[in-house]
Amino acid sequence: MPFTMETNSTRKEEDDMSIPRIVVITGASGGLGLALTRLHLEKGDCVIATSRKAITQDLLSLQKDYPDRLHHYPLDVSHNEDIRQFAAWVHIRFERCDFLYNNAGMAVFEPLIEMRVEELEETLRTNISGVLYTTRAFLPMMLHQKEGHIITVASLAGHVATAKAAVYAASKAAVIRFSEGLRHELQGTGIAVTCAMPGPIDTPFLDKADKTGSYRSKVAHYLLTPDQTAKTIYRAAEAKRPEIAMPFRLHALSRIYFLLPQWLKHLVSPLLNRK
Repeated sequence: MPFTMETNSTRKEEDDMSIPRIVVITGASGGLGLALTRLHLEKGDCVIATSRKAITQDLLSLQKDYPDRLHHYPLDVSHNEDIRQFAAWVHIRFERCDFLYNNAGMAVFEPLIEMRVEELEETLRTNISGVLYTTRAFLPMMLHQKEGHIITVASLAGHVATAKAAVYAASKAAVIRFSEGLRHELQGTGIAVTCAMPGPIDTPFLDKADKTGSYRSKVAHYLLTPDQTAKTIYRAAEAKRPEIAMPFRLHALSRIYFLLPQWLKHLVSPLLNRK
């Protein structure tokens, strides 16, 4: 029987692999959040899935398969004190957070003049304040650990704004820039920051955002599935990539549009404004 020497570093690596990573995902009741939850569970991680809604049937089904590693927590990310209490609970219950996904978001595809003030404020509170509140609440824990990863789900709309999405695009542009600045602030701390910028995803999110029901058919060629989007974001997070945008074709078009002179942007704008 061959003899192998087990070093202290080898034993530490094996011990680390046996301890599941702690993953917090906001907006996990369906769509991309649910797909990320499922993917991390399949990878052996422990997931705390939050949502404003009561636990959904999809999460209940996952909980039956992973009773020890999936935990649901009701949370509205627009309420700072609720998030502070949630982060404190995670710290007491799990002692750490390895991945924080700022995934909760909302949209209302309407011209600004037609948006109700309540819709406007809820969009900004959820998409901007929610990301800032949640990140700020979990940073002390990660700084104490001297490691961690913050992944914020923005949108390609944060690069190119279109009609009926001015408020949504502004909110996503804000968190793209926030992620960039935060990355500079956390340099050398062991905490990574990734900003994910997907195009339209085939989820009920689109139906809620677009009350006319026409947007989905107009962007059918670019629609991503929740599972493929989750896998792409997961791979980017594992590689500690600062940014990831998808699908490639739509991202390339958005970058080209950004470089066009204004007169040419005016000519091609009808192709963009499909909402």
